[in-house]
Amino acid sequence: MQPWALIQRGILQDGDRPTVTKTRISGHSRQSVTQQIVRVDRKSDELPNLELQIQLADYIRQQVNQVDAVICSDYGDGTLTPIVIEAALSHSLTVVDSQKYINRYVGATIFTPNLPEAELAVGYPLGKLSGDVVDETAIHQAGKDLLALTQAQQILITRGGDGMSLFDRNGSDYHIPAFNRTDVFDVTGAGDTVVAALTLALAAGATPWEAAVLGNLAASIVVRQFGTATTTPAEMKTALNLLLEEFS
Repeated sequence: MQPWALIQRGILQDGDRPTVTKTRISGHSRQSVTQQIVRVDRKSDELPNLELQIQLADYIRQQVNQVDAVICSDYGDGTLTPIVIEAALSHSLTVVDSQKYINRYVGATIFTPNLPEAELAVGYPLGKLSGDVVDETAIHQAGKDLLALTQAQQILITRGGDGMSLFDRNGSDYHIPAFNRTDVFDVTGAGDTVVAALTLALAAGATPWEAAVLGNLAASIVVRQFGTATTTPAEMKTALNLLLEEFS
């Protein structure tokens, strides 16, 4: 069976809720960089009916032993309900990218909140993004608090132009600098790219630090393009070689 056919089997229709649609309005003029001005989201805040939730949870349980990892990408649109989350967390490698309520995913392998999401979870400020004051002490404490809150093996706080901070349950922590701070044209999808590359690396046997570095590298490539972009293994290899030359 073709991979796309397997993906289609996991899509359940709900006639009572519209497909989430996001419209980005951008501006551009001669000799200027295209910039997003505003985004209009069309979605329903209602949860799927219980029968549909059960069907989705059952499907995940049937497939969970056939995959190398499970990613929970939670934008708060209602698909990831408690029974669906429980099914997803039955896998031994679960990666959570949730905009809020990360405490619903207690026991997942690794969480990848950005700075505002981490602040929301711990309940105290962590400083600003690049260019402003960043409270490194608070971020370090947040890493510990998030590990305790989620019972995760690792927490990876993504910090935009300030890079990433990785915290491990064994007590170690690492800071990974941003690999690209100048050629940034559009950060749309950068977080999803981090999660995708990170998960692929972990599934292939990389250490959490190695996986975070590759996630950071992948994001540094896609933000150079306008709109939702992707990268390739060849691009990753080239960028990694250039990075190694720079740091050597």
